[in-house]
Amino acid sequence: MAVALACFLVSAALAVLGTYRDIGKANESVADDVIKQLQNQLFRIESDSALSAEFPDWTPITQRVQNAGQCIQFAGPDGSISRSSCVGFNSGDGVPQTWFSSLGKSLLVARTDIARPVPYGGKTYGTVIVTMEGAAVLAAVWNDVSGLLGLTALVVGAICLLQYVAISRALRPTKEILVGLDRLTLGDLSYRLPKFRLIELQRISEVFNTLAAGLERTTRERTALAARLVDGQEQERRHLARELHDELAQNLSAISAGAASIKATAETECPGLLSEANSLSQTSMAMMKTLRSTLQALRPPEIDDFGLAASLASLAKTQERRAGGKLKILLDVEGDLQGLPPAAAAHVYRIVQEGLTNIGKHANASRARVALDIRPKLPEQAASQRRWLALTIEDNGCGAVERRESAESHGFGLVGMRERVMALGGQLDVIDLGGQGFKLHAMIPFDGPSGLLP
Repeated sequence: MAVALACFLVSAALAVLGTYRDIGKANESVADDVIKQLQNQLFRIESDSALSAEFPDWTPITQRVQNAGQCIQFAGPDGSISRSSCVGFNSGDGVPQTWFSSLGKSLLVARTDIARPVPYGGKTYGTVIVTMEGAAVLAAVWNDVSGLLGLTALVVGAICLLQYVAISRALRPTKEILVGLDRLTLGDLSYRLPKFRLIELQRISEVFNTLAAGLERTTRERTALAARLVDGQEQERRHLARELHDELAQNLSAISAGAASIKATAETECPGLLSEANSLSQTSMAMMKTLRSTLQALRPPEIDDFGLAASLASLAKTQERRAGGKLKILLDVEGDLQGLPPAAAAHVYRIVQEGLTNIGKHANASRARVALDIRPKLPEQAASQRRWLALTIEDNGCGAVERRESAESHGFGLVGMRERVMALGGQLDVIDLGGQGFKLHAMIPFDGPSGLLP
């Protein structure tokens, strides 16, 4: 538009100059014709075929040479105007716009007046002055400029339309690039951009695809490593729980039975041993209780027997009991968790267990909430078959930063939780609610209607 307007201004300026030049030449032509007529009249006066009182007289040629808005004047040697004839200009013909008239009166001030002497026989008899009315000059300029103005408007409109079409066509692939970036942000590293005709966009596509492939490979390797680590931990916990249950639990049961037998014998045969028998029985029962708690921490039986939801409900009640009633835990489950593989269910249980343990130890909170939501698909991935498990753990405690540092410096804390989420192919976000609490949000992907992503 700027270039088109600049071209219009240059063209308009050239048109104005041309109009002034044409008007000036027309005035010169009229002045030359009038001078020839007056010289003929002086010749007739000199030959006594005309009266000197009729000089100057250009009536015979007026209709032929004089234009609308044009004035012809004759000034004598003393400068006085002895004769003048003007043709009026009809303001209704070719009248310019009001704004152009106002602009012309202030800017278009160039004069087109022509003054020529009338020589004859080596003597100057006066001066012929030809002028053009300002309204007529503005009308002539407007006739030329108005056409240019319409043409410029048409050209500007055409340029804008062509630019819009060209730029829209060239930048249309950017929508696919934005979709790819959104998919990449959501963790869908398998998405690839197509080839583009525009060289710059094709270069972006190549870099994007290379980056996505590298991230996918790195993420797959890290996920596989984290999965092996946490799976190894779970297998070790399961093996240890089995060994404790099979070996230590049976021995403690035998000790408890022996203590009961000693107690029964001591009541009748040796009352002095009754206190020691009671002490041994109480010790064995305490060890059995401790072993039962240890086995519960190593591998909750509810996960295998009743499922993840029941295990989390039992875990919430246990944490409330340990907090002495000062902590209220709300468990919110949306969707069916039965489709989770046992290994994945164990990881989710450990994540919730670690989160509630941190809340109980460091949050000083009165309320906590655990939410699990099975989502068929995200709105941004309508074409994908991937499903998601949304896990949220939040509380109304205080000291989020100190709690985070403490959780990471004692045991696995957030580091272990991130490893487990990574092992499931998901992402964990830690959100500080600004002194109003602490929030953990994990998105764990599924691939298809049943299995979790490796």
